[in-house]
Amino acid sequence: MPLKKSLLSLASTAEETFDALAAKLRRRLGSDKPLLIVPYRGYGTAEVWRLKARVLRAAASAPSTAEDNLWQNLLNTYRHIESNEVPYATVRAQYGAWSADFAADEEGYVDIEIRLPAPPTADLWHEVTLTLVAVPNEAEIPAVAAVAEVLVPPPTAAFGVISDIDDTVLQSSATNYLKAAELMFLQNAHTRQPFEGVAELYHALHADGRNPIFYVSSSPWNLYELLTDFFTYNDIPAGPLFLKDYGITADQFLSAGHGAHKLAQIDAILGQYPTLPFVLMGDSGQKDPEIYSEVVARYPGRITAVYIRDVSADERDAAVEAIAAEVSAQGVPMIFVPDSATARAHAAGLGLVKGE
Repeated sequence: MPLKKSLLSLASTAEETFDALAAKLRRRLGSDKPLLIVPYRGYGTAEVWRLKARVLRAAASAPSTAEDNLWQNLLNTYRHIESNEVPYATVRAQYGAWSADFAADEEGYVDIEIRLPAPPTADLWHEVTLTLVAVPNEAEIPAVAAVAEVLVPPPTAAFGVISDIDDTVLQSSATNYLKAAELMFLQNAHTRQPFEGVAELYHALHADGRNPIFYVSSSPWNLYELLTDFFTYNDIPAGPLFLKDYGITADQFLSAGHGAHKLAQIDAILGQYPTLPFVLMGDSGQKDPEIYSEVVARYPGRITAVYIRDVSADERDAAVEAIAAEVSAQGVPMIFVPDSATARAHAAGLGLVKGE
């Protein structure tokens, strides 16, 4: 076995052992938090749906408000991050008369695939009921259920949108680690700020639900609730989120790298909708230009346009402009934009959105 694989296996085993001992200690001390299923929005077609959920023991966090103080925000963020996964639990998924059981992995994540016996209704969103069936080493299971939403784009969809979140939609200062940490821990969904014009731009692209939007980010799954609340509060169109697992397994240490993670998720989306063209939205702060350039090369004819928000210093701008020129020379406009209004005006020129 290669050294890297051996170290990953050792780290994964150590984490599983620690988690098991911690769970036993919590039960012995009578301090177990309630079990719950956290559903994540899924996506699919008329034939197959894919969604994800996680089984946790976690204290419920209080709904955030614009008046929450720094201490309340810090406590709620801690509750999101500190939640304890429940490995190898069994979850039943049900849609209409269809149902099947799925096993969680060592980090509590449940990957669910539904192959539909008949096409669903024409609704944009569909509800799947998730029920906790079994938990290892626990004879009595409380009644735990949740409802997951699944997006099915309509046949009239002209294109899909794949968007980054941090510093593309949400002001995050991702390249300034201290500032980014301050925003994440001391702010909430009501006090975090979107970029000006984002909601209007994304609604124009969304076209009243006709064109699906998918959000791909390197933020951890623990921040899912904060992000979905942020979208709702700021009237940004809903869509499935593709976030990162920061656990240790036999196949990865902490998580896949930023670029590898985003490429894998984009591959999955494009693979699910092989005939649908896509618009890519990102920023210059990290590696979106490089990642999207690779996507254009991998999927010729599938990408209609790429928009990169300028959030970087001058020395980075030159590199981004060079990548944009290379991609544009391949017939796919990659536009380096200072704001949402510029992106919307260019998209209107391509006929992607209605002109103002």
